[in-house]
Amino acid sequence: MSRTQPLPRVSLLALLLVPAMAAYANDGMDTAPATDASTTSAAATLDQVQVIGKATSYAKTTVRQETLARQPVLGSVNGVLNESPGVVVTEGDPYGTSVWTTQINIRGFVTGRDTQQIGTTIDGLPNGGSSYGGGSLANRYIDTLDLETVEISQGTADISSRSNEALGGTLNFLTSDPLDAQRVRFVVGAGQHEASKYYVRYDTGLLNNHTRAWVSASSARNVDWSDGSGQAKSDHLAGKFVTELDRWTLSGYLSYNDAVEPEYGSVSLAQFASRPDQDNLVGTLTGIPYLDQNFRSGSAALRQNTFGYLRGAFDADNGFKATVTAYGHTMDGRGDWLPPYLVDVTADGAGNPESEYTGGSTVFGGGPLGNIYYVNPDLSAAQASAGCIGQAGIPAQYAPNCYPNGAAGAMSYRHTHYDNERYGLTADLEWTRAFGRIENTVRGGLWLEQFDRTVTRDWHRLLNVGTDISFDARPYWVQFADAYEADEQMYYIEDVMRLDRFTARLGLKQFVLDQSRNRVIGASGKVRSDTSSDPLFSAGVTYAPEAMQGGEFFAGFSQNFRAIPQGVLGGSNQAELARVEPETADNLELGFRLNQWPLTASVTLYNIKFDNRIEFLPANLVSGIDYLGQVDGVYENVGGVESHGVEAAFGYGWDNGWRVNAAYTLNQSEYVGSGDAARDAALGIAVGNAVMGQAEHILVASADWQGESVTAGISGRYLGARQINRANSAELPSATVFNANIGFELADLSPRLKGVKAGLVISNLTDKRYLAGLDGENAAFIGAPRTASFQLTVDL
Repeated sequence: MSRTQPLPRVSLLALLLVPAMAAYANDGMDTAPATDASTTSAAATLDQVQVIGKATSYAKTTVRQETLARQPVLGSVNGVLNESPGVVVTEGDPYGTSVWTTQINIRGFVTGRDTQQIGTTIDGLPNGGSSYGGGSLANRYIDTLDLETVEISQGTADISSRSNEALGGTLNFLTSDPLDAQRVRFVVGAGQHEASKYYVRYDTGLLNNHTRAWVSASSARNVDWSDGSGQAKSDHLAGKFVTELDRWTLSGYLSYNDAVEPEYGSVSLAQFASRPDQDNLVGTLTGIPYLDQNFRSGSAALRQNTFGYLRGAFDADNGFKATVTAYGHTMDGRGDWLPPYLVDVTADGAGNPESEYTGGSTVFGGGPLGNIYYVNPDLSAAQASAGCIGQAGIPAQYAPNCYPNGAAGAMSYRHTHYDNERYGLTADLEWTRAFGRIENTVRGGLWLEQFDRTVTRDWHRLLNVGTDISFDARPYWVQFADAYEADEQMYYIEDVMRLDRFTARLGLKQFVLDQSRNRVIGASGKVRSDTSSDPLFSAGVTYAPEAMQGGEFFAGFSQNFRAIPQGVLGGSNQAELARVEPETADNLELGFRLNQWPLTASVTLYNIKFDNRIEFLPANLVSGIDYLGQVDGVYENVGGVESHGVEAAFGYGWDNGWRVNAAYTLNQSEYVGSGDAARDAALGIAVGNAVMGQAEHILVASADWQGESVTAGISGRYLGARQINRANSAELPSATVFNANIGFELADLSPRLKGVKAGLVISNLTDKRYLAGLDGENAAFIGAPRTASFQLTVDL
């Protein structure tokens, strides 16, 4: 099926503002050249300032080094985003080890377990999706200690950005370059919740006057903060090289990550009010399957990711540049759950032993005949007593008092297996030429990717119900096996004109994505989605007044597109898929930035029109977790969203080593609705209601001090109240959370300690009890309590 999407609506304001800004910028032009960061690589290395993108026609910031220092060495790279304007990251674990609970919000857009609307790239290359079910967040690719910084485009990203998820901004995680001097670094970290990390990195220094490289390895462990029963681990290997020849720069990166993550459960507002330090998962088994389904170690994510690229960049010194990159990524993963029953998939006959319990055979495909909750001593299915009402909140079909004496509980261990392979190529060309006073740059590029993926779900009998969660290695049922194929192309072209202090750009890009899903095992057949965006328009202007050194006005507009995600194909037949439309968004930004040491400041006004919102609706919103569902919910277009707001950032430093930074965001995101009142009502969407999970007010402030041998800092984030459902009938209370850090150079204590540093990081300094990210409607994950961690670094 081929479907061409209509061109996203261009707002009248956008059509009026761009020529107006151009006319304004042409008044009073002088001869000082302006640099456009869209054609020049702008390295972000200002250690003491809030780095604010310069000469870009859209809002762009870069994570500061002080923010990186405030992260525990055991933490996730996602956590470094939290002090940036307009960005909110919520994690249920103090060290970021739970992807299930991780959410990233920017201007009303979300990337989380089941929604992906913010682009993620690694050194400019796509991450292959951010969903929990088979995706990979940035922490799967980069160790925190190998991270240089993160480039954050809150709305409009650079036109060359390779992501078809970027409806609302792009996060580009950059790995650190090799050092010029040889060095061996050892880091040991330890913290609360039995946390430990061991890290080593070797930088070769300059080899043969042209090559630098590093290799690193790390191993981290911790338990959950709730009851300590879940064991999380992450083992990471990585390496990078850079070779600089006469006109060529060659580089490459390779990483491997092996992670196991027990999860956290969500709570209602009432549950949080009564037990603010318990997340509804437990660390002990009772022998009652209905209770033991909440055993923490039975809800886990196991993932192995390997990612690498080779890049060649050519600079002819005559205005012509070219870059070609080849990359690959594989992911093997598994998601675990503990359903409190066996699925009856074989008609063994009344009174006969249940083959699902006895084992030795596997059923492929087909559907359930019912559920087996308890078995008799003769291994036949036990029957609940008629009229039994259960006990202590346990429904009758699960309650042991409703079954004959001697009946034993039956449970499954449900596994969903993921196997991803991606291979891609990117190519970029750039040509700059002067035409009198006008310097003109033409850019263009391609992105090609082949993505093959399999998803298999199988069910295993739990062998020792109530004792441990060991399971029969041979599944009694393979529910389904899906094979996905995706072939993606993207091209872009942009023209950038610079005249004195005025810069203007105009660009087009387009995505073409052919996807298919073939159900190898299971009842559904093959479905296909061939989706092409219309050419997506972007434009922008910047103007740097002569009278305002370091100041710059900017305006930008872009049309963004997100293809139908593979998750939609997994739970749809061809007719159902035809009813789902890709998402589109129009983004308009106006702003001013100032970068004049020691002062930095920026303010951005934005307006976003988001259409055809696709949202994952978890099945447990109605009737509890539907373990039998081939997906854990359904995808729907739920109308649209309009967002508008302002982001402001400020930073100032003194010669005595102090630096303060602050960022305020006012964001108002409201549901637009689908135009069908009955459908909106069925989905619980009231037009004009605030989008759930989005804070209207966000304030971040920090103070940092850099001494000769001591560094210290503190930051605080105020997160305003957020609606917990579409009806806006209840909200998550506002919360203010502080983080602090202090570091020491130990050489002052003894010359023998040269190159030795120690640091202490405390997150949630005041031990604030609060709710972090949403888990569907009317439920949220509890924010992690105060957590202290210590690190020791030795450089040789």
